[in-house]
Order: sequence, then C-alpha cells, then structure tokens
Amino acid sequence: MKYLPFLETERLIIRPITLEDTFEFFEMDSQPEVHTYLRDKPLKSIDEAINLLNSIRLQYSKFGIGRVAVIEKSTFKFIGWTGFKFIEESYNNHSKYLDFGYRLKKEAWDKGYATEAARACLMYYNEALKQFNIHAMTHQMNEASRNVLEKVGFEISDEFILEDTNTKCFWYDFKKDSRL
Repeated sequence: MKYLPFLETERLIIRPITLEDTFEFFEMDSQPEVHTYLRDKPLKSIDEAINLLNSIRLQYSKFGIGRVAVIEKSTFKFIGWTGFKFIEESYNNHSKYLDFGYRLKKEAWDKGYATEAARACLMYYNEALKQFNIHAMTHQMNEASRNVLEKVGFEISDEFILEDTNTKCFWYDFKKDSRL
C-alpha cells in the first residue's frame, strides 16, 4: 500500500520529495540554525543532500511512507519537510511505529507553516494511517517544536536521554481522537 499524501492547505502544498528538490533541501539542511536541537550536523555538500533524499525515497519504496516536501504556494519553493517515517528498530522502548516530524528553513519559521503542515498530515493520518502507532520526540529545550506538537494533538508521555548525545528529550504520543 502507498501512504504518500498529496495534500493542500491554505498556504502549502505537501507532496512526496523528489530529486528535483535537492538544491532547496540542501539550502535548508545546511543552515546551522536548523540543527540547533538536532543530533545531526548541517550538510556540507550536495552529495550529502542527495544521499538523504535517496534514504527518504527508500522509505517510500520499502514502506510506502516517508517524509514529504512542504512547498509554499505563493512562491512554489521548497521550504522544508514534514510527515512520517516508519521506524522498525526499537527506539526509547518502541518499535514498528510512525515517527512524526518536520523541519523548515529558518526563513519559514514563525509563520505558522509547521503547525499548518502538521495539521494536514495528522488529518491524513486519522483518515488513512490509524492502524499505525504514531510518536514524536523533541529536545526538551526546543520550545517552538514542542508548541507545534502540542497544538496538533501530541502529549508528552515520557522523558528520556537520547543515546550517544546525552540530550534530554520528550517523547510524545498522539491522541488519535484529537480534534485537528
């Protein structure tokens, strides 16, 4: 089954990522500010961006699901990604679940885009993906990300230390009956 959404909101188009997104993906993921609360480092080359895009596209073919592009309607520019990633291995004592996440260029911050994209994806989840458990996590200091998750129906269910980083994180469960 394929669970790759083509969604549209008032200001955004949400669609599968393609290799045509490489340069804008690299632009976003090379910004140090984007990585403030992430364990990975900013990209340094287009080849790294291509490798990441290929790993996302591998999720598409392997599981029929993966992170999707967030496109600003007014400019048709790639401003980030959102959506689901199927996690097979055990993580914080959970396995075989959908990880929900998002990442936007710093120029797209503070405009409500992350919340708008998250709501669209989670409405899609409620329609097509309820058979999967869904979780999210964020650095405890990342207030902006925590606010988005909590606005769209996630609740903190655990605190944990991220392996190999000594980073304190919150683990979130999605309230499947939440009103979006």
